[in-house]
Amino acid sequence: MRLCEPLTLGRATAPSRVLFGPIVTNLGTPQRSFSAGHVAFYRRRAAGGTGVIVTEGASVHELDWPYERAPLAARGAEGWSAIADACRPHGTLVLAGLDHAGGQGSSAYSQRELWAPSRVPEVNSREVPKWMDDEDCLAVIDGFAAAARLAVSAGCDGVELNAGQHSLLRQFLSGLTNHRDDRWGGSDRTAFVRAVLVAVRGAVGPSPIVGLRLSCDELAPWAGITPEQAPALAASLCEGGEVDYLCVVRGAIFSAEKTRADFHEPELFNAGLAAAPALPASVAVVLQGSVVDPAAGRGGAGGRRLRRGGDDPGAAGRRRAGGQGAPRGAGAGAALPALQPGLPGADARNPIISCVVEPSTATSSTIPTGMAAHPAGPLPDVVVVGAGPAGLEAARVAAERGHRVTVFERRAEPGGMAVVAGPGGPLVRWQLAELARLGVSVRGGVTVTGGAAPLWLTGRWC
Repeated sequence: MRLCEPLTLGRATAPSRVLFGPIVTNLGTPQRSFSAGHVAFYRRRAAGGTGVIVTEGASVHELDWPYERAPLAARGAEGWSAIADACRPHGTLVLAGLDHAGGQGSSAYSQRELWAPSRVPEVNSREVPKWMDDEDCLAVIDGFAAAARLAVSAGCDGVELNAGQHSLLRQFLSGLTNHRDDRWGGSDRTAFVRAVLVAVRGAVGPSPIVGLRLSCDELAPWAGITPEQAPALAASLCEGGEVDYLCVVRGAIFSAEKTRADFHEPELFNAGLAAAPALPASVAVVLQGSVVDPAAGRGGAGGRRLRRGGDDPGAAGRRRAGGQGAPRGAGAGAALPALQPGLPGADARNPIISCVVEPSTATSSTIPTGMAAHPAGPLPDVVVVGAGPAGLEAARVAAERGHRVTVFERRAEPGGMAVVAGPGGPLVRWQLAELARLGVSVRGGVTVTGGAAPLWLTGRWC
């Protein structure tokens, strides 16, 4: 499986080709700095075999405050350092996600105007941003450079710049949102992003990794970036030698929901986009877009041969955020499968990150796992009534913590409705495989009416 092989990015080598992209966690502090929760969250991803971790995007300018606990790059040094230290024992490369939401942000927290290339209203809030003047543009360029310099000095292996779905950089590249006729628009909408790339590379030097997350299909062909335009756009942004890898995404101001694909999206939905750019051999192309099944990594990123014999990495954001592939202690079995959708993304309600198949996603620092979760001493036997996904999970957790567990199910087959309808089948199959590995007895066709047992759990959930 190529995803499990080492990957060279720039002058650094990652232990695998799996890249965990920047994701909104809302684990930050009220002061907009990274927290101990962030450190535990990324440590767990590194322990699971992730080759490259890109931290939650940090705003490079103080006026950009897109959601309640959005990190601010100027306050990120201590957090970046702690995250890098936590991931280093696993060989994982840590890159600082650098961001500016531009006109897709919010004025609710900063109580200041939004900045954007042009006065295009934000789709959800209808806020009309300020048309950035030249001084504003230069301030943001300097902000990206200063943030990159700070991140590398804090111990990060490099940075990733966001020109994806929610980003000022993409807004400058797109005819949807850039209506300017000055040096930052007109006939060359790439000027602003190229200036940022040059400033960032100059700030960090030749060795650190510089990645670019780029929307190659805004799903708005009347004026936006299209798949036909994307190869030339990507090539022009990478031709200067500043970029070590390109992460291909899709979506824009009118299609922000594509940030988190739902059950209607096929796996590897960006494979065609990722295969299109003709870039220098030194630039890796990262496949993002429902890279759900680890087996899809055979032969290259996400199962598709992109370039150079499939040497490029694959990105798994929400799919690995739930701990997918992370070991659950000594003798861990197969990787936890991912479901689509797995986790929430940016949301006006500012929820803490969570996962439908791994509830401890955001509590790695407070909820112990395995035998460490139970005090020493004799453990009672456990009987679980109901072999739906919740019952199977209760049985698995109890068995991992040392209990002898038996599961009873009224139906002949376990799994409840999850194995009949919906996308829960892979999860149930994984749970049953784990229970077999742990020696848990699952008995179907049994109706439980009562009786004495040291510990009873009811687990029917469909």
